Parts: sequence; structure tokens; C-alpha cells
Amino acid sequence: MKWIAALLLGIAVGLGPAHAEMPPACAGANLLDQLKAERPADYEAVMAEARATPNGEAVFWRIERDGIEPSFLLGTAHVTDPRVTALPLQVEAALDTVDVVALELKELRDSQEFAFAAMKLARLMVLPPGQTLWDLIPDAEEPLVRDNPNLPQHARQSIFGYQPWVVAAMLSIPACEQAREQAGLPPLDMMIAEDATKSGTPVVGLETVEEQLSVFAAMPLDLQVNYLISVARLGPKTEDYFETLISLYDRRLITAYMPLTLRVEPANADSEKMMAFVEQDLTIKRNRIMMRRAEELLAKGNAFIAVGALHLPGEQGLVELIRGAGYKVVPLQ
Repeated sequence: MKWIAALLLGIAVGLGPAHAEMPPACAGANLLDQLKAERPADYEAVMAEARATPNGEAVFWRIERDGIEPSFLLGTAHVTDPRVTALPLQVEAALDTVDVVALELKELRDSQEFAFAAMKLARLMVLPPGQTLWDLIPDAEEPLVRDNPNLPQHARQSIFGYQPWVVAAMLSIPACEQAREQAGLPPLDMMIAEDATKSGTPVVGLETVEEQLSVFAAMPLDLQVNYLISVARLGPKTEDYFETLISLYDRRLITAYMPLTLRVEPANADSEKMMAFVEQDLTIKRNRIMMRRAEELLAKGNAFIAVGALHLPGEQGLVELIRGAGYKVVPLQ
């Protein structure tokens, strides 16, 4: 689903406290490989569209300008899978030598700090007094949410009070990945933040937690409901979308995800509205905000910027925005 990509490649999400047991990585099916085997013409169309999107060939870039030390830009995925978290040597070397690390949120350096910041902004996540989630969802669709295999156990008694987008975010992360985060395996962004903090490198944020939560809270309520129902209908298939995203990230084919979903699930009026929301509100508007805040770091040089990979490609992605500010941006990995 397009909104699963938005969450895992474009916005930081967090779960609860950790416990000791370490579950295995998720094991869903790769939808792009299935499409290639079953519908080769559609596969070729997806790949053509992916290749036509500017700056989709890499997730790690060097930023250069005469008289300034180079900086680096990494597109991340907010997941624990070792295909994502096992960083290439070039990335590790850059992290070891930079003066500052910039993430979407500085609170990602500590899961409790992130959770506390989010709790203080409960107004952006809960429904108005007297209204419940079950007032908004058609009766026939309620079991899809109540009995969803990806609904966290700790949330089953409290979801009635959340805005639909919050519950959709919960269901967008397959249970296998939730178990890994609960076990203490950090997503890539948090791992980078933790490593930087241990080495004494300052960690700053290009956004605030309030800004990120406000993006979804501003979504019209009817669109939130449609979003939640669409995610809930996936059920166990969420793991397949999750695996597809990780595989595309690993193969540096992130730009194939959106055209792929349009062929796996035919578009309708609601999905087109959601696509517009992902593109305009979740991606382009936030790209501009992050670019404004990154400019001071880039001017000083020797910075490492790590944000969701969804923000890098495209004509209005961060790579093009940085080029437009007078820098040379070179793909590395």
C-alpha cells in the first residue's frame, strides 16, 4: 500500500518498550518478483516508470561545494531488517568522521524520549471527547480492525479513543516487525542516532515531533477512515508489502514501489486522494521544511543527514532541492 511506504520510508514511527527475546526477521513475499513472473508486461511498465524518476538510483549521496567539507545524505527505512541496518563501509566511515548527524527527529536518539514527546502531543492522536473509533467505522468493517493480526496487544483495549490514522499506523507495521522492535532491535534511524550519541557526535532534528504528528492529524477524518479500512483489509498481506519495500530498498529500486502498488491494487477515488496526500503533504511539503533546516548544516559542511528514503528521489526530492541550492550531489551507494 502507498501509505505503508509513506510510514516506513518517509515518517518516523515508534513502538513500546523492549523485552529480551529476539525474533527472526519477517518473511513475506516480494510483490515485484511476483509481478515479473505473472505479468511481465506490467513489470516492465513499473520498471520503466521507476527508472524515469530522477535520483532513484542510490540511497547514499555525497554533497559537495567548493571551499566546504563534503556532507552526506542517506535515505533510510524505519525498519530493523539487517538488509537495511547493515550499513555499507562508506556509510559507516562517513558517520565516524562527521561533525553533526541530522535526522528527521532528534528524539530518535532515545526511544523513551520519542515516546514522551509523543505523549505530550496526545491532542494530535486522540478523538474529541464523546467520539470513538467505532462511531466512525462501518459495523461491517469493525472486525477487520478489532481482530487484525497486526494490532499490538497493548493497544487492543485503548484503540477506541485514537484517531483513525493512529490505528492505521499501528496496523501498517506487521506483527513480526513489531516483535523485533519490542525485543530491542532498533530501526535504522534510531540505530544511527544511538551510535552518534555514543561517539559524542551531536544529533539534531530537521523536524519536530509535533510537525510530524500534525501531518496526519490534519488529514480529513473521512480520508483517515478510508485509510484505516484499506490498511486493515490487508491483514496478513501487510507482511508482503513490508518485504517488498525492504527488498526494493536493498536493490536501490525504491522508485518502483508506487507504480507497483498501482498495478497490484487498482486505483479508485479514495486511493487517489490518499496518493495526493502522500505526495503533497507527507513528502513535498516536508521536503521543503527539511531543506530549509538543512541549509545551515550544509553551509558548514561535514554533516550527515539521514531521512526517510521517500524524501530523496523526484523532481522535488531532497537531492534536487540540494542541487538547486548550489551543491553538487553525487550518488555513492
